Amino acid sequence: MSQIKKKSEIMRVLKYFRKITRSQKWLLSLVVLWRIWAALVSLALPIYYSQIIDIITNSTWIEKSIVVTSLLSVLFLILLLEIWSVLSWRIVWFSIIPMEISNMKKIFTECFEYLHKHSYRFFANNFSWSLVKRLNKLAYSYENVADIFVFDILQLVISFPFIIIVIFNKNWVIWVIFSVFTLVYGILQYIFYKMNIPYEIESNKHDSKITWELADTITNNFNILTFTSLKREIHRFTNTLDAWWKITRKTWTRGEWIRLISDIMLVSFEILVIYFSIKLRWKSLISAWTIVLIQAYIFKIFDQMFTLWYLFKRLNRSVWESIEMLDILDEGHEIVDKTQEKLKVKNWKIEFKNVYFEYNEWNKIFQWLNLKIKQWERVALVWHSGSWKTTITKLLLRLFDIQWWEILIDGQNISNVTQQSLRSNISMVPQDPILFHRSLKENMYYANPGASDEEIIAASKMARCHDFISWLKDGYNTLVWERWIKLSGWERQRVAIARIILENKRILVLDEATSSLDSESEQLIQEALDIAMKNKTVIVVAHRLSTIMKMDRIVVMEDWKIIESWSHKELLASPNGTYKKLRDIQSWGFIE
Repeated sequence: MSQIKKKSEIMRVLKYFRKITRSQKWLLSLVVLWRIWAALVSLALPIYYSQIIDIITNSTWIEKSIVVTSLLSVLFLILLLEIWSVLSWRIVWFSIIPMEISNMKKIFTECFEYLHKHSYRFFANNFSWSLVKRLNKLAYSYENVADIFVFDILQLVISFPFIIIVIFNKNWVIWVIFSVFTLVYGILQYIFYKMNIPYEIESNKHDSKITWELADTITNNFNILTFTSLKREIHRFTNTLDAWWKITRKTWTRGEWIRLISDIMLVSFEILVIYFSIKLRWKSLISAWTIVLIQAYIFKIFDQMFTLWYLFKRLNRSVWESIEMLDILDEGHEIVDKTQEKLKVKNWKIEFKNVYFEYNEWNKIFQWLNLKIKQWERVALVWHSGSWKTTITKLLLRLFDIQWWEILIDGQNISNVTQQSLRSNISMVPQDPILFHRSLKENMYYANPGASDEEIIAASKMARCHDFISWLKDGYNTLVWERWIKLSGWERQRVAIARIILENKRILVLDEATSSLDSESEQLIQEALDIAMKNKTVIVVAHRLSTIMKMDRIVVMEDWKIIESWSHKELLASPNGTYKKLRDIQSWGFIE
């Protein structure tokens, strides 16, 4: 990565954090002001402590009362400074805590909202764990950068000028040594930092790769068990760890060499300053308490310089961890509202008009698809999965945007209304229903937040899931674990059907809604669906033809085109029809 690119990325992160802090400038100003006071007090204290030594050293020829008075005066000043220091630090912390927490909350909120406005395709192409980790990294990197600025950078900016000014007033030789060493040491630390950046970046990439590998294998644990592929996965993960180990070991080792060189420089500097201080004392050019003062400031310099490498390292890591999430925030949303117009419907008619859609250049799906669905008409889409029937439902919900022409609901182009208003008029039961890691009751409330417990129970009874829920220890308060591990496929589908009954929207989409049910359960659920489909415009995607015989119209699709479109009886009346052939095959039990 070029130096220009690195600088631009650093500025990009700092610019974002500055934007986040903009609304709390007054709080940041308060933190900075009191942080400066706290730093100045800590720097001034060695001066007064060294004065105590000076007073004691000269007490042999000064009257005892004068010595005591002088000591008490200095001790009183030290007491005031210590109290001021304590107060300053408490104000700094009491101010920085609400600032950082509020701004981290702002980052979480902004990223949460922006993430969920991304398209269906975006989430299909990204690991959920990776997205969560990126968000967390950005929020906590803000805290880290804010701490570095307030507690490290400000300390450096205040300490070095203060110490150099004080030393200059004591002796110009020591001042030259301090100044030259500080300059040389700072330049070398920056060079070391730049030399190690490529290794740090590479190490961070391997950190992320480990996370991706873990997320992928944990999500696919069932496949690992059923394919008995644990040894293969261990081997794959070990290879990933080996690559991480090599670069991380190299990065950390280089860091230790840099610290070793830095420590040798600091020790040499300390010996050099003490040596010259003693020589100057022998020549009576400085006092004994000045040596003590210089030594105290050497320790402070050591403290600052020793952390200089860590400061660069922490700042660099925070920057590169932030970039991953900023890339997402800078990535435009694929599906956006072109206007703020809301969908207004009365008749609930749907029309796919000359629809042309492709996922990408080499994956064309629909070319000039035309399909009209009347008010309250129940339409089934059938044939093999290669016909992309499910894609039609995703286009209707505008999870993908078509390339040409339009999809209309009551004559309104769905691309010209808000996504919120569009989806708020459509209920859907997917083939593999998704439930939140929350209670069953909360999952049902999700469809209708204003529903009463009685309405939830009534919908559950219609969906034939009330009985199995009642058998659970905590009933409707039973927690659905991650990836719904406590519920079987048919139980999830029944809960999903209960949700759409509770939601009661006028457009209903069922995507293989009974695929996980046995024949007996399917018949019971079909009765519930028949009730749920009354006075609704319905689109049913199905492989099992037994579920769609009562539909008003069955649309048969093949090779991205509609080849037949009649009722069940009319389609069976066509002896050479595709639907009849499929029906005959299923009747003989060759396919499910």
